[in-house]
Amino acid sequence: MMTKVGFLPEETSSFVGRRAELARLETALATRRMTTLIGPGGVGKTRLAVRAARAAADRYPDGAWWADLSPLYDDALLLPTVSDAVGLADHTLRMPVEALCEWLSDKRLLLVLDSAEHLRAPCSHLLAELLTTSPGLTVLVTSRQPLGTRGEHAVRIQPLPVDGAPDALQLFEDRLRAGDPRAG
Repeated sequence: MMTKVGFLPEETSSFVGRRAELARLETALATRRMTTLIGPGGVGKTRLAVRAARAAADRYPDGAWWADLSPLYDDALLLPTVSDAVGLADHTLRMPVEALCEWLSDKRLLLVLDSAEHLRAPCSHLLAELLTTSPGLTVLVTSRQPLGTRGEHAVRIQPLPVDGAPDALQLFEDRLRAGDPRAG
């Protein structure tokens, strides 16, 4: 069976370390319907989510789809952003959430919501509805804090350790080279 990849952002820089976190995410995506990857800002939640979603995409016949929530300044934009992310263009008179729930109801797909921390309550409410009506839906969220959605499984990540850890040094060197090709 051919898998529809959907839309996942391209990785534009090296991926260093995080093998344990990737393994935890792989298990969570295989056994849980909703996983939230939590940690402080700048720790690499987005990069880890991209990598985990790419690795899991073959398990979802209807694809893996990405919604970047970071630019949303108003929670009224959440539903249209998620609908656009999964390719729903509904022009009926139905309520938009009803249309999205119906459209996802028979799909087996992975939905990734990136940077949800500033929309925790609206995301939690929307995901509760989607997960109730769409049995084949799996959700991966990145946020600085859990959303508080029923059934949510949180996977916490910390910054890479600095003392004696080759991954942190490798990441620093890779980013230095990316910023200045003459470095290193």
